[in-house]
Amino acid sequence: MMMMKIFLRTGIALSLVLLICLALHLPAAYAQNKPSRTPDIYFVPTPHDVVDVMLRLADVKKNDIVYDLGCGDGRIVIAAAKKAGARAFGFDIDPEMVETSRANVKKAGVENLVTIAEKDIFELDLRKASVVTLYLLPELNVRLIPQLDKLKPGTRIVSHDFDMEGVIPEVEATVNRRDGSISMVYLWTTPLKKITGYTPDRRIEITSELR
Repeated sequence: MMMMKIFLRTGIALSLVLLICLALHLPAAYAQNKPSRTPDIYFVPTPHDVVDVMLRLADVKKNDIVYDLGCGDGRIVIAAAKKAGARAFGFDIDPEMVETSRANVKKAGVENLVTIAEKDIFELDLRKASVVTLYLLPELNVRLIPQLDKLKPGTRIVSHDFDMEGVIPEVEATVNRRDGSISMVYLWTTPLKKITGYTPDRRIEITSELR
């Protein structure tokens, strides 16, 4: 009987130690998966046929370096690597989306071309990019202008659905998607041309086709 009491007390003590350890480690584990600050926008995927149009409009080639700002599930950088053989970098502030992107990159077999990093896009140096892709709100595009102004001449910036107030796009494309809906894609080339109340250089209409 005495031996059983000792075992019970030992078991209770070990359980308490285990609970204390879990309590100490859970906040740290939670913190590791928590963004460093509240994200400016939460992930909404760019449809695959629109991704295809964005890459075609930006004329992405094998020697390009593509930066996707707010990469979400990594579909744009994966497509840039698979379709064009380009070196691509995806950046996202949300650790969960970074994990998802990395898993998708591995699944797609493009780990040699694609890098995913947990970064605040407004603190990034973008100057190594030759193509920048966006699917952000209009006000966030405007916040990026000081960084985009530092890009080397001839860098292409392409955005799904949202333009950049005060900056003239070279192309404003209406994309007739395969599901019958419509998306917009905007293309700028650096140095950015700025004006208030602008008209795009060129308006085109594209019927998307997945290659």
